[in-house]
Amino acid sequence: MILVFGGAYNGKLSFVKEKFNISDEEVLTLNNIDDLEIDFSKKVINKFQNLTYKMSLENQDPLKYILENESLFKDKIIISDDICEGIVPLKKEDRIWRENTGKCLQYLSKNSKEVYRVFCGIPMVIKDE
Repeated sequence: MILVFGGAYNGKLSFVKEKFNISDEEVLTLNNIDDLEIDFSKKVINKFQNLTYKMSLENQDPLKYILENESLFKDKIIISDDICEGIVPLKKEDRIWRENTGKCLQYLSKNSKEVYRVFCGIPMVIKDE
């Protein structure tokens, strides 16, 4: 597993496509919050934070979902916005989303062989086994 995180619009997907020679057909982008079924046949799961958002709104535990599907995630490149910094959200739902996303990113980073943070289009190696 490989985790790539960073702020919104910082070039995470461009970095992944270039570094790992990924085509558009190999990328699953989780844009439509009403239909966030993961197609595990894709190599890349982009906008992972949208999955944690939907699950948080539905009072589901996204970390539990990852653990239940751990074998399906193990060979994926996961791209997520880092929503865990800055001002604490006012809305309870957003605070729960932030907490759930943070827990998921902690688990994913511990279990990934490589972790990158992309800031302003510049990748930084956080972990490389």
